[in-house]
Amino acid sequence: MARRRSAYDRRMRALNTCAVHSGRLMEIAVDAGYGSATDVDDMISKIGATMSRLPPTTRVVIAADWRGCHLMPPPAAERAHVMLRATNDRIERSAILGSTTSSVEMLQFMRLVRESQHPSRRVFQDPREMSAYLGELLTPSERRRLDAFLFRARPSA
Repeated sequence: MARRRSAYDRRMRALNTCAVHSGRLMEIAVDAGYGSATDVDDMISKIGATMSRLPPTTRVVIAADWRGCHLMPPPAAERAHVMLRATNDRIERSAILGSTTSSVEMLQFMRLVRESQHPSRRVFQDPREMSAYLGELLTPSERRRLDAFLFRARPSA
């Protein structure tokens, strides 16, 4: 007999999302991971749609939570490289928060960031360090929103 999922279980389902809730802080949650090139392409579309709602001269500060992202297969990693390079001209600063459970995943993320050739994009394992790095450029309301994003309850994949 199938177990019925509670309303809480349905709300906490792992999804990949992209949104701007405060100012120019773009929040990217990769809770479902990038298991395929299609997953990355979906995020590319979400980022494009979110960027299109901002004035064209706005340079965003990106907080990307990749703690739900595991080692990507080569086709997904190739698309992630394209994704990271595609918006370089609209980014003032960008940071990716990775999991502390796999050094191999972190090496992949660091390689992707290095190859994206954006001097203000970094990878972190500690949300407090990431908050400090991005917070230097944010307004008080954007900093509050950043901390709410980084320290939120995360769904399980």
